[in-house]
Amino acid sequence: MGKSLLGKLGGIGIAIIVAIVFYVVRDKGEEKIEQAKAPDVGDCVYFEKDGLNDEAKDATCGDAKSSHKVVGDDGSCGTNETTYKVTKGVGSDDELVSLCLVLDAKKGDCFDINEEAKVVCADTKGQPSSLKVVSVAKAGGKCANPAQPLEYEKRNTLLCLAPNA
Repeated sequence: MGKSLLGKLGGIGIAIIVAIVFYVVRDKGEEKIEQAKAPDVGDCVYFEKDGLNDEAKDATCGDAKSSHKVVGDDGSCGTNETTYKVTKGVGSDDELVSLCLVLDAKKGDCFDINEEAKVVCADTKGQPSSLKVVSVAKAGGKCANPAQPLEYEKRNTLLCLAPNA
């Protein structure tokens, strides 16, 4: 009778190990699926920050959460564009890609320059890190005082940013 109890405990132990291996493999598989769904040119994203890594999350362009638009995926980013490296593909087809990002901004939007995140203008009024987009024009233009230019020359875009006062 003692041997059958040991046999039962051994069987339970093996079942637990199989369950743990299944969980780890499934978890890694989901990570690869998420990587395969990396943003494409034209998509917009926002970033979830955990203190170590910034993870791009899908967003609808122009909405209150969307902070960046993907404007290139060949790694040849223009001046002032943010480079974000992400893995695209699954398994042996995966590759590290350098995405080029610009602010997903329109007149009236506010951004926290420290976080590179879109923020609610009313909630961040008067904060030194909060800037408001006062105009959007073609590259090479000028910004009215006190706005400062943020030019994406490669994308022929000029954002004029002023303190959110």
